[in-house]
Amino acid sequence: MNPTTPDPLTFASEEERTLLAELLDTEQARLLVGSRHSFHREYRKELRRRLELVEGLIKRMGKPA
Repeated sequence: MNPTTPDPLTFASEEERTLLAELLDTEQARLLVGSRHSFHREYRKELRRRLELVEGLIKRMGKPA
């Protein structure tokens, strides 16, 4: 595996995977709304950075962001 490519996430159970997927989907939606409604450039930039992290985790779970 490429040193810059993180390993895919592994889970002890399907229940863990499902829970994490739900949490990430919720956070992704919250960050999208927050970044669209923010008037402060720096805050919006931070929300977008966090959104990129969340989307990266979603991809590592094996589902499209």
